[in-house]
Amino acid sequence: MELRNFVEPPDRLEKGIRFGCGFPFGCVAGVGVLLSSLSSGREIAAWLVVAGLICGYAAMQWGDWFWEHLRRWWWWT
Repeated sequence: MELRNFVEPPDRLEKGIRFGCGFPFGCVAGVGVLLSSLSSGREIAAWLVVAGLICGYAAMQWGDWFWEHLRRWWWWT
């Protein structure tokens, strides 16, 4: 049986913390890609917010599983 079956689901505070860590990570991770492909400052800002929201949601939804898989992917690229 998986350990996940024995762990309580995260409460609102933990979800907020997860999102709060994932959002800035998504913004920072997207900077290099976006600066090379977009020219307008508004486009860059909009895509940084989108990348932040995606990473924030993923971190909030999947927690440690998201960070572990992201670390593995990042390590091999």
